[in-house]
Amino acid sequence: MRRIDTKGNKALSFVLGLVYGYRNASMELVVKDIKEFSQEEHTQDTVYYINRQTGEAYSSFCDEVSHVCVIREDKINKKVVLFIYKSAV
Repeated sequence: MRRIDTKGNKALSFVLGLVYGYRNASMELVVKDIKEFSQEEHTQDTVYYINRQTGEAYSSFCDEVSHVCVIREDKINKKVVLFIYKSAV
């Protein structure tokens, strides 16, 4: 296994932590444009708002957000779906 140096980047550390935390689960990755993000669609999911350039995480959607990371856990089927909504910029 190769070590990934995050060099203080909180956003990259966050995503790597998710992958490590769910390493034994069946995982699906869905990448969409940030314009498609709907809070109503993810009311039961865990949502994180991230600015990749600064490495900051926010508690709600704002102009500084470049990525939205959503985790949907299906405990019955032991499956995790990771949605990443990202801006084109």
